Amino acid sequence: MHLRHPALLILILLAALGCARAYGSSVEDLAGVFSMEKTIRLGGSSQCFSSPTERDPLQPPSGNLASTLADSQAPGLAGFGFAPEAASPDEAINFTAHLIDDESGLFASAAYFVSPSGSQEAEVLFAQKNLVSGDPRDGTYRSRLLLPENSELGTWQLENLTLVDNEGNRRVLQSSEILGMGLPTEFQVV
Repeated sequence: MHLRHPALLILILLAALGCARAYGSSVEDLAGVFSMEKTIRLGGSSQCFSSPTERDPLQPPSGNLASTLADSQAPGLAGFGFAPEAASPDEAINFTAHLIDDESGLFASAAYFVSPSGSQEAEVLFAQKNLVSGDPRDGTYRSRLLLPENSELGTWQLENLTLVDNEGNRRVLQSSEILGMGLPTEFQVV
């Protein structure tokens, strides 16, 4: 048998191994600035896409369908803030985020900060356990960041705020977008 398309032969071989999978589609409103992250895992028959031992806190479990409607829109940010805006190492900073998702509801969100030199990073996670009012479709979340004793002094900048819903739709808001919304993007370590 002679195949004109080598890619077709590869697909047939992968299907025969029983491990090839394809999934997902997404329709997004592409107006404005956006960012997309995609992970492609390749594996042979002996390593059929096995899960890593450490689970990503922003990756909803497969089959975590909260709605019977098709959810193709990523969550949105309605508010974000923190206090105090200046803290010393070993002191906590309290974060609040108002997060919305019209269909399946928010799964989790994370704010990523970087130190003045870029050598240290800090992550603030907003998960279901941090929901203080509302619900996953329109809720207020609170979380705390405890600065380690060896935290670099100076202005720490928000790199991005990543939002993920229960369907796995993801939105990455850059610091400039959040600043453009009139929301804070930096704190001081003194």
